[in-house]
Amino acid sequence: MAEGTVTAYDAEAGWGVVVPDDGGPRLRVHQVEVLTHGAQVLERGERVSYAVGQDDDGPVATAVTPLGPILTEEELTRRGLVPEPEPPATDRAGAAPAGNDPASAVPTGADPAGAIPTKRLLAEPPEPAKFPTPVRVVIGLVGLAALPCLVIGVIQVANGHEEWLPLLISGVIMLLVLERIPHERW
Repeated sequence: MAEGTVTAYDAEAGWGVVVPDDGGPRLRVHQVEVLTHGAQVLERGERVSYAVGQDDDGPVATAVTPLGPILTEEELTRRGLVPEPEPPATDRAGAAPAGNDPASAVPTGADPAGAIPTKRLLAEPPEPAKFPTPVRVVIGLVGLAALPCLVIGVIQVANGHEEWLPLLISGVIMLLVLERIPHERW
């Protein structure tokens, strides 16, 4: 496995950048690839071992394992590992803030050298439309009816009363239908 140093990591976005010790290209690393017990986060200056993988945007570090102590800023500077530049702040529409020259603006998610993105500024996804109130009431009533159907059906069928089997099946069907309805729209 290769070894390198984390030069940037944004815990909120879950992405970072690893510089290989062998001088190869910088690699992006996603938090799901961090193999640690507990929080899957890295810190700037942390030494890691990793395998090299590939995704749609290019090479990435996979199976990332922290190796030991975190290097100080002085040690990072001595090794030539300067902080990754942050992209300029943009508003939700993606426009540069007033007073910035758009010709010199860096695209969102990229540094001036065009290297690996360090942080993407994404707009919040729109809130899904809620169902109308009558539909939400029906969904609630179906949910309330499903539980007694299941409980009574299981008890009666377990006691040998097979005529209650349709009630049990209808309770299962109601729960399966409710599971398919997007909960964000209730």
